[in-house]
This record gives sequence, structure tokens and C-alpha cells, in this order.
Amino acid sequence: MLLARTLTTLLLLPVAGMAQEPIFNPNVPEVFPVWHRVADFSPALRSVESARISPDGRVAVSASKFGPRIMVWRVADGALLWEKEQNAEVECVAFAPDGKRFVTGDEDFFVKIWDTQTGREVKRFEVDSGLDGITWSHDGTLIAAGSEKGDVLFWDGTTYAPRGRLNVGSTVNSLDFTRDDRRLAVAGNTQTPDPQTGIVKWGGFVRLLDVPNRRVVRSYEGATESVKSVRISSDGTRIASAGFDNTARVHDLETGRLLHSFKEPLKIEAIAFTPDGNFLVTGGHQRKFTFYRLRDGQKVFEQPSPRTEYLDFSADGRLLLTAHEDSGLLSLYLMQSNLGHQPPGFYQQMEKKYLKNRDLKSEK
Repeated sequence: MLLARTLTTLLLLPVAGMAQEPIFNPNVPEVFPVWHRVADFSPALRSVESARISPDGRVAVSASKFGPRIMVWRVADGALLWEKEQNAEVECVAFAPDGKRFVTGDEDFFVKIWDTQTGREVKRFEVDSGLDGITWSHDGTLIAAGSEKGDVLFWDGTTYAPRGRLNVGSTVNSLDFTRDDRRLAVAGNTQTPDPQTGIVKWGGFVRLLDVPNRRVVRSYEGATESVKSVRISSDGTRIASAGFDNTARVHDLETGRLLHSFKEPLKIEAIAFTPDGNFLVTGGHQRKFTFYRLRDGQKVFEQPSPRTEYLDFSADGRLLLTAHEDSGLLSLYLMQSNLGHQPPGFYQQMEKKYLKNRDLKSEK
């Protein structure tokens, strides 16, 4: 009952447009599992490739691979709101800033726009390659996707008209806009054939694009294998990347200077900055996700889990959504540091503050 009341209260707290109290212990975070749901129903292999929490923190969407489908969940209790089976594996998903739509990319060479509430397919357009990464700009004006042919593709976020492309090499696995949407981080694979043997050597790349001019302005060194995930901190000062060389790296966004390097025993599939910028979270093949404190580069917390494919925080940082590769699970965690030690009446005061700013009386 206590967890249910706490989660319900947290979901009524402000997400955007209001000052945020610190949500983590500045030294050591804690997480509490809220719910786990099966999101890939394949009888053999299962994998949830991507998952996102809506900007208002009320729903989540998952994209699965082996039993390909899109599923939308209510965050408060993990209830399935709707699902759509697909013809091919769905690799990536991203919400529009208003949360009313989201976009998916799949191995059937389609980009699809969905109505979050109804499940209606709003628009689809065909591309010339499978898509491994997709994102929506913070101002809503652009959708960007990374293709297996090495193209970064752009579309208008309202009309969905094409807005150009830029080839950056080989497969693009992950993309992330800066808050002002003028820069776009991209990461993926490189393939270099040996001139004598013809054997292809795999590597990785992390690059920063100038969005208005559609050009590469910076590369970040260090990756020796495929890079699976790239993220920019909310203050726009740092870029994190990680992949199959078992290493997560944090660079200064503007100078390219390496700030941190975190080595793990197995491949890393997913990373995320906490929204307050205090920690970097990594997940992958070692059946746990890990919090690194960025102030001093220390590993401070590990949470056992299935192999992790994707990590996403709610906008206020109070919730962490994880997608898992070998189990087909989608999991929600509550970031509860400090929350259990608030003075009497804290939650009631926060709820009143929120209700004063948003009219939710009709939802009671």
C-alpha cells in the first residue's frame, strides 16, 4: 500500500515547467522495482529493443523484436492500454514533445507515426534501409533516424515531409538532440575491410552534427567496437557513449576531451544520464544496470536485472524504464532516494502544488 500511494503521488508531481527539487541522494542513488511486464511474446527468443516514457510521465511505449509489436502501457500500474502486431521487428521508438504522438522505425523499411491515445497509425513512409535509432527534437520540428546504410534521415515533425539526409559512414545505432536542437549526436558501427585478406574489421564511431547545416562538426575518439548508445546530458555539456568494447565514455561535448571511462566485464547496450546530471547509468549483457557518480567517477550502485537493451528516465527523473533483451521484459523502477525521509505532509503539499498548476479534477 505504501509503495502504491508513493507511486501515485509521484505520478501527480510536476514534470515540466516547474522547478524541480533534487530527487537523488547526491552521493548514492537507490531504486525500487515497481512492476515488470512481458513485452515480447515470442515462444523462443525474446527481446524488447526500445522503450520510452512519455514526456508527461503517464504512459510508456515498448517496441519488440522477435514477437514484433508495439505496446503502450499505463505507467501508474503497468496496465496494457493497447498493442499492435507488426510484420517486422521494431527497432526504435521516440515520443513527440507533446506526448500525443510517437514514432517507430522497423526492419521492414518503414517509419510510422502513431496516436498515443488511440493507437491509430497517423502516417507511414518508406525508407531504403532498416532503421536502428530514432529521435524527435525537443521543439517538435524534426524527426531524425539512423539507417543501416549510414544515413541520418530528417523529416518535418508536423508535416512529415523529408528534410534531407547526411551519410556518416556505416550503421547508425543511436541518436540524441541537444536541448536547443542545434546539435545531434550520432553513434554506430564502422566496417573496414583488410586490403590483403578482405576480412572486415568492425569498429565504432561517435559524431556530433550541426543540424541546421547538416554536417559533421566533431568526432569523439576511443571506441574500438560498435557503439550502441549515445546520450547528451540535459545541460548540454557532456556526451556519453557505450557499446561492444565494454566501455562507457563521457566526453566534453564542445572540446571532445575525455572526462570519464567506465570499463565493464561484458558488452554495454544502453546508457542514460540521470536528468539532474549527477549519474550515468549503464546496462547490457552483465545482467545488472550500474550507476556511476560523475562528480568523481565512482561506481556507486548496481541493480540486478536481465540483459538490458534500453534505459529511459521520466522527465523529472523519478522513474526509470528498462527494456530487456533475453527475457522480453519491460520494467519500471522508482528512484526513491530521500523520498522516504521527507517531513510529515510533504507528499500532500507537493500534490496540492501540482493540482494548483494543472487541472486534474476531471481525472479523479
